[in-house]
Amino acid sequence: MVSAVQSRLNWDLSTGYDFFISQIAMYQPDRVGLRASWAAGVRSRLSAEDRQMLETFWQIDFLPINFVFSAEAPKDTAAILNALERLPAAKRLEALTERYETPIEVQEILCASSPRARWTQAEKETISKYYAEHHREMTPTLLDLVYNNWAHRDEFGQKHLHALKAYAESFFYEEEQRILPALRAGLSHAQMRAGTLPLIAMLEELSAGVRWADIAAMQKIFLAPSFWGAPFLISEKLNNNTALVIFGSRPDNLALIPGDIIPDNLLRGLKALADPTRLRILRTLAHTPYSAAHLAHVLRLRPATVNHHLMELRVAGMVHVIISSEGDRCYATRFEAFESTQDLLNRFLNEE
Repeated sequence: MVSAVQSRLNWDLSTGYDFFISQIAMYQPDRVGLRASWAAGVRSRLSAEDRQMLETFWQIDFLPINFVFSAEAPKDTAAILNALERLPAAKRLEALTERYETPIEVQEILCASSPRARWTQAEKETISKYYAEHHREMTPTLLDLVYNNWAHRDEFGQKHLHALKAYAESFFYEEEQRILPALRAGLSHAQMRAGTLPLIAMLEELSAGVRWADIAAMQKIFLAPSFWGAPFLISEKLNNNTALVIFGSRPDNLALIPGDIIPDNLLRGLKALADPTRLRILRTLAHTPYSAAHLAHVLRLRPATVNHHLMELRVAGMVHVIISSEGDRCYATRFEAFESTQDLLNRFLNEE
């Protein structure tokens, strides 16, 4: 008999998600605990213009989930690049940034952008509000960057595709072969757990601590594994009743950096526990779940300091993140992470 959870779930296997997620990691290595010096080394394989194009895209745009989801099988890097190349250069930016939840007025402003028509103040405010709703602070400099690239999207489309090809050739084609077995194993594990756990509990397990209540309202859910996205949970509404959820799928004993022998989860766990402020936070959250703002008040710390430490703890899987249907976030200590870190340490020290 097929469970109620399984009947709502669909599965998606694609290295295309990691093709883009890995680029975010190269430009924002702290978000995933990646060594900044190693990320800089990968970037240095690209020309200065290609590096700038990739960085610009991640400054002004979002993860192109819809584009990857809609790609033809096998949805690998070659398929993604071929799909982009088949599009007119001026249509590539629009295709990569298409999102179901983008308001019509925002899409109209972006697509009407041209060198001959600067944005009005009202249009600037509309765009800024949209980015702010997605936790992206839009400074005047970034706002100009968004406008310039949409106004010159034919040029952007040509240069960005060249940069994506260069990134694939210099790094990701080889990386794709390394991570594909882990993605397949992660998908198989999720399919197995779907038969034994309620949906919310399964997603919490796959994401190392995210309790996302709103997902229960979706009639159809696609699950896709990501090696470079671990341990985060990335979600996108595909339509009003369907969501795509990308979950972390990197084995505990594998490092993010190819060739590293020390597992990332071990380093992150030890780093998280080696800071006195983070230990205070874990002790406080062990008794009562708090929002970041309330936690800052209780511990008499600056909000920015608390947010920084919560991010470190989240990357290490040390805290639960409880997301309400309104999008509010509350944090609690995740005790199973301590046992996992100790187990990883024992296994690592005892391996030949």
